[in-house]
Amino acid sequence: MTLLTLHAVRLLGFADTGAVAARFARSRTVVESELIDAGVDGFVSYSTFAGTSGWSLSSLGRAENERLLALELDHAEARGTVAAVHEEFAEYNTGVVGACSAIQLQSPATEDAMDVLIGALAAWRPMEGQLTGLLPRFDGYAERLLGALRHAPEGTAWLTATDRDSFHRIWFELHEDLIATLGIPRA
Repeated sequence: MTLLTLHAVRLLGFADTGAVAARFARSRTVVESELIDAGVDGFVSYSTFAGTSGWSLSSLGRAENERLLALELDHAEARGTVAAVHEEFAEYNTGVVGACSAIQLQSPATEDAMDVLIGALAAWRPMEGQLTGLLPRFDGYAERLLGALRHAPEGTAWLTATDRDSFHRIWFELHEDLIATLGIPRA
C-alpha cells in the first residue's frame, strides 16, 4: 500500500478516485488499483452519501497511514524540522481560524481578516520550503492558498467554503497533514 494514496484519503476526508489521484498528482489507474487493494485490506471503504460517492479511511486505515507516516518521517530524518514547522504554524493557526470565522459572519471579508490570511500565507511559504526539502509531498500548499486568495474577489466562498479549494479548507488540510505526520491528535 502506498503512503500517498492512504494519506490523500485522510486529508480529503471523503473523495472520489479522481480527487484522491489528483491530490498528489498520481495516475488515476494506479491509485484506483491501490484503493481497491486498500479496501480489501480494510483500510478504506467506498460509499455513497447524498448522491456523492467516494472513499473514506477506516480506523484500521488511519492506523496504517500513521504507521507509514512515522516510517517516512524517520527515514527522512525530518521529525525535528516538522515539529519546528508545526510549532511555528500553530502561531498563525488561531489567527486564520478567527479570520475565517469573521468572514463567515460578515460578507464581504474585512480588510483585517484578509490581512491575517495574507500574512499567514507569507509566513507559510518559507515553512513549506523547509518541509519540501525533506518531505516533497508538502509542496503546493502555498500555491493553493494563493489561488484561493486570487479567487476571493469573486466571493467569500473562496475563503471559507467546503465545496471548493478555499483558503480555510486548504489550511485545515495543511494542519491535518502536519499533525498526522507528527502522530499527534487534533486539539
